Amino acid sequence: MSAPAPRTRTDTPQPAGPRTASLDRLFRAETVALIGASADPGKIGGRPMVLLKEHFQGRVVPVNPKRDEVAGIPAVPDIGSLDATPDVAVLAVPGAAVEATVRDCLDAGVGRIVVYAAGFGEIDADGLAAQRRIAGMCADAGARLLGPNSLGYINFHTGLHATFSAALDNIWPKAGNVAIASQSGAVGTYIMALAAERGIGFSHFVATGNEADIDVADCIAWLAGDPLTEVIVAYLEGCGDGGRLKQALAAARAANKPVIAIKPGASDIGQAAVQSHTGAMAGSKRVFDAVLRHYGAWPATRIEEAVDIAYACSVAAVPSGPAATIVTPSGGVGIMLADACEAAGLALPAPPPATAAEIRALLPLASTGNPVDTTAQVTADFRLFGKVLDIVADGTACPILLIFMAHMGKTPGVTDLLRPTLTDIAERHRDRLMVLITRAADDFRADMEAQGYLVFEDPTRAVGAVAALRYFGRGQDVADDPLIEIAPVGRTDLDAAAREAVSAAALLRRIGVPDIATVAVSGEDEAVDAAGRAGFPVVLKIDSPDIAHKTEVGGVHLGLKDADAVRSAWRSMMARVTDAAPSARITGGIVSPMLGEGIDTIVGARQDPDLGPVVMLGLGGIMAEALDDVVIAPAPIGMASARAMIGRLRAAAVLDGWRGAAPTDKDALARAICALGALVAANGEDIDSIEINPFRVFPDGGAALDILVRTKEGPATD
Repeated sequence: MSAPAPRTRTDTPQPAGPRTASLDRLFRAETVALIGASADPGKIGGRPMVLLKEHFQGRVVPVNPKRDEVAGIPAVPDIGSLDATPDVAVLAVPGAAVEATVRDCLDAGVGRIVVYAAGFGEIDADGLAAQRRIAGMCADAGARLLGPNSLGYINFHTGLHATFSAALDNIWPKAGNVAIASQSGAVGTYIMALAAERGIGFSHFVATGNEADIDVADCIAWLAGDPLTEVIVAYLEGCGDGGRLKQALAAARAANKPVIAIKPGASDIGQAAVQSHTGAMAGSKRVFDAVLRHYGAWPATRIEEAVDIAYACSVAAVPSGPAATIVTPSGGVGIMLADACEAAGLALPAPPPATAAEIRALLPLASTGNPVDTTAQVTADFRLFGKVLDIVADGTACPILLIFMAHMGKTPGVTDLLRPTLTDIAERHRDRLMVLITRAADDFRADMEAQGYLVFEDPTRAVGAVAALRYFGRGQDVADDPLIEIAPVGRTDLDAAAREAVSAAALLRRIGVPDIATVAVSGEDEAVDAAGRAGFPVVLKIDSPDIAHKTEVGGVHLGLKDADAVRSAWRSMMARVTDAAPSARITGGIVSPMLGEGIDTIVGARQDPDLGPVVMLGLGGIMAEALDDVVIAPAPIGMASARAMIGRLRAAAVLDGWRGAAPTDKDALARAICALGALVAANGEDIDSIEINPFRVFPDGGAALDILVRTKEGPATD
C-alpha cells in the first residue's frame, strides 16, 4: 500500500465561534445582579458587594428579599424584579439554594451565571448529579455558567470585581495586560498577588472552579481575542476537552499572545499501571507539556517561574536572536550567568577586538571576553561601570544585554550616577532586550522598567525569563506542516493485530511502515523449517497477546545460527516464559531474519484520555525507559513536525552518524512516526496504543522489529 497522503491542517485558528463570543457579556458586563448581597464584607455576598460598589464602572443591583437596600444601593427581592435583564447574575447563595436560584435566573432571561457555592462535583456523586442538572438547565436555555465552586472573576479595567477573594484585602493589583485563568481560585489569586507585588498589571482574572460549563480553555480562547490582554497565565488541574484546549492555544498563538501554563501532576500518582513503554513514557503531565509546546505555550513547573515569565512578557520586547553579552563586576556571577545562558541555548560571542581594546584602555585589569568582567575596580568610581556599559552597548551587536549590578540598584548616589547612562543606552538601543540584575530600590526599578529594562535579583531566574521570551519569539514548533491522514482500519483487523504478531506486521505494512519478514510458528519443528527458509541467522520470539515485554520473560533469542540453535532456543523460551508468565496465552513463536546493524528507536502512539492522540519517539530496545530520552507531540503529525521530534532527542547525534558510523535515514523514521500517529488518530474509538520497539533505522530505510497493539478493551483482547 502507498504511504499515507497529506492533507491540510485542521487545527489552525478560526474566527471566534459562538462559544467564545458568548463570554463577551460575562467579561464585559455593564449590569451585574448580586444574589445574596450583603453589606457585611466578612460574608461571601458582602465582599463582592463592597468591591462592586466602590470600583465597578457599571451598575450593580443587590438581590436580597430581606432588605430594601444593601450598602446604600436599592435592592430587589428576587431576580425577576429587576427593571432590566442583567448581563450577569452572581450567586452568593448556599449550595442548597443554587439549583432553584439558577432556575429563577433562567426564567428571568439571564444569560451569564456565576456560582460561588461549593459542595457539588468535587464532593460526591450527589453533588455531581446536582452540578450536571444545573449545567444542563443552563445549556438548554443557551446560558453560560461559571462554576460552581468558583471564586469569581475580575475585569481590572472596568472595576468588575465579581469575587469574594480575600487576596484583595491586602494587595490591590493595578490594571495592565496580563490575564490569569485558573481552575483553582486559591492558586490563581496567589499567582495574582505575587505578580502584583512584582508590579505586574492585570486585564482579567477568572477562577473556573468545577468547570460545569466554562473552562480554562474557553477563557484562553476569549482572552486570545481580547485587546486588553497581551499575556495569559493559566493553571489547570485537568482538561475536560482536549480538542477545545488545543484550539484555544492555537488562537493565542495566532494572536501572538504568550501563554504560560502550570499543570500539577508530574508524579502521575494514582494512575493505573501500564504495560507498554508508550504508556509509561507518555504520562499525562508529559503529554500536557508536549501539547503546550506544540502550540507555542510555555509549560511552567513553578509559580515563581510563571510570574517571572509573565513579568518579562509584560515589560520587554522579544529578542531578535539567541546571542547575549554579559557585563558584571563579579567573576562569580559572570560564571553563573554563563552557565545559565549555555543551558538556555543562548550564545555568548566575544566582543569585537576594537571593543575589547576600548574596555582595556579604560580598565586594564578587566576581562574582555564574554562575560565582560570589570572586576571590583569600578567600586572606586562607579562612573567607570557606566562607561563600560556604553562601550559594550555601542560596540557589540548581541540582541540581549545582561548587566549584573550587585548592590548598585539600591545604593544611594550610585543609582543617581548610573540612571542617566542606562536611560541613554535604552533610548539608543530600543531593538535590544536589556536586563538588570541587582537589588533595586522601588523608584529605580520603576524607572528602569519604564525604559524597557527587565529587573531581576537572581541571575539564573533572569536568564530563565529571557529564554522564555526567546522561545516565544522563535514561533512554534511547526508552521504550515501538512498532516498525514490514513483511512480508518476495520475493528476485525485491529483485534487480529492485537492478538497476533503476524497480523500486527501486516497492519504496519498497510499504513506504509516497513517491517521484517515474520513467520508465525506453533512448534519446534515449524520454527526450524521457517528458520531454514528465512536464512540463518534468525531471531526467535514468543507470540502472546498477554506479554508486552518479551525480553523480560525470556521470550527473545537473537542470532540463532543453525537448526540446533533454534531447537535449543525454542525449548528454553517455552520453559522460561511458562515459568515467568504462567497465565499468559501462548500462540506460539515468531521467526524472522536477523537484520544488520542500525540505530534502534521506539515509536509509539496512544490515546491520551484528556488530550487525545499523541505520538512518542525515543531511543529503543531494552533501554527505552532506562534512558528516558523521549519526545512527544500531538497526533496526527506532519513530516516537518516528525523531523523536529527527531532533532529534539538528546541523543539525536547518534542518528547522524556517531564516531564514523554512517548517517541513518531519518526520513524513514519520520514517516513511521507520522503513520502511527495517523493510525491512532483515525481509529480513536478502537485503538488505545500501538508501539514499535524497536524501529531500527538504517542508512537507507528502516524496519519495525517488534510491534505491540492494544485495543480499547484492554489486555483481554490484545
